[in-house]
Amino acid sequence: MNRDNYIGGSISTRLYEKNLLTRNDLERLNDYDTLGEVLGALNDSSYREAIQSLNRDEEYENILDSELKNSYELIESTSGEKELLQYFREKYNFHNLKVMVREIVQSETYTHLYSDVGNIDLTYIKKMLSDEDNIEVGFLESLDIEGYEPFNKSVNPNDTYLDYAKDSLNRFRETNNPRYIDVVLDKHYYEQLLKDAKEIDLDELTKYTKERIDLINVKTLMRIKAQEGSLDDLKDALIDGGYIDLERFDDFYAVDINQIVVKLSNENINKYLVNAIDNDKSMDENLLDLEKSIDDHQMDYSRKAKSMTYGPEILMNYIISKETEIKNLRIILVSKLNSLPKEFTLERLREAYA
Repeated sequence: MNRDNYIGGSISTRLYEKNLLTRNDLERLNDYDTLGEVLGALNDSSYREAIQSLNRDEEYENILDSELKNSYELIESTSGEKELLQYFREKYNFHNLKVMVREIVQSETYTHLYSDVGNIDLTYIKKMLSDEDNIEVGFLESLDIEGYEPFNKSVNPNDTYLDYAKDSLNRFRETNNPRYIDVVLDKHYYEQLLKDAKEIDLDELTKYTKERIDLINVKTLMRIKAQEGSLDDLKDALIDGGYIDLERFDDFYAVDINQIVVKLSNENINKYLVNAIDNDKSMDENLLDLEKSIDDHQMDYSRKAKSMTYGPEILMNYIISKETEIKNLRIILVSKLNSLPKEFTLERLREAYA
């Protein structure tokens, strides 16, 4: 990776950062009483154009979706950097795969649930899945037709995601349990992130991804314990690729949550667990706080770019900060829509860029 390639993009991105909402901005928005007042206050921000096209205040998700899509397009057009952004687009690619697989198994259409930020060819993937569904597995191969190659040997770049979708679909059909749609695709999501990080050739990004896998696995452990799930349920759901050996989770499953934190005291993620997990809280509260800590872990990684003059980290920081800003706005807007206490909303806000 040649860091000099990011000089121009870094300079432009530093200018875009000036338009990010600060913690003070978010707290002021939270002080308003109604959804309409918050949207009115955002008219002086980059959200202005999308707000003006709203038919109803309750359709605020359209504003957030539009801003997210515009942010990706802005960074991509500024830097010409598609490989770097691909790492962040994967979240939306795998969200779209989950929606598509559910459409297939439920014979329904969920067009409104797809994300525009994803960039894989869902039409191709769905067609290939449908074609394979209509042909007995191994039938064409058995005919030994000259020039025939099975579907999964094509060179279409979407075939990797096709394989992920097939794996998820097959697991669902084996178990008839829709839970496995998410379980299988979540595993492949982090598998793909590690591949993307290796392609980008940024050691810190690989380290961050492996730590995030560890945090997600701890969250999965706590969720399954809260649901009184079995050790087999846990083993099914754990994601490979982190720093913590998956066999250690057998031991974690048998102890209370405070002991889990102690047993992980030497791991890089420990401070995020200490900040979130406490036996004196309910499991729901612990899960909410751990989710917030996982987001804080992301912002801590992102903030390293503040001290850098140029480099891919500056572009990544902008995307992470914008996504966090949108998450914070969603928390505020949902709270106004449902008349939730301002103090509760303030506690749920994630760390902002500034």
